[in-house]
Amino acid sequence: MELHRHDELVARLREAYLQRPLQVTFTQWEADEEDEQVSRFRATLVDVSLDDNEFGTKDLLLTFQAEAEEVVEILMELPREEVDLAYQDEDCLRLFGTEAELILAPHES
Repeated sequence: MELHRHDELVARLREAYLQRPLQVTFTQWEADEEDEQVSRFRATLVDVSLDDNEFGTKDLLLTFQAEAEEVVEILMELPREEVDLAYQDEDCLRLFGTEAELILAPHES
């Protein structure tokens, strides 16, 4: 299922992923470079917020509680246009940011 609206994306994150153990894969790249940085970790999603930013796009802030009480925050810039924001399949949710992709998959502790 494709998610095209910001409010649908935030609702899906809160309903299906908040307070659940997850395998997180975050890939980001710079517009001027081809190098990508990939981070993988296991954590529980504890907060989700979406706000306008000064660049005319949206900031999606995801806060995770990782092992050993470590808090991990991921800030993704999303397009203002409500098109192709995320894709949900049986196993995971893929979020498509301006210069990043985030994959959330269930993980049994």
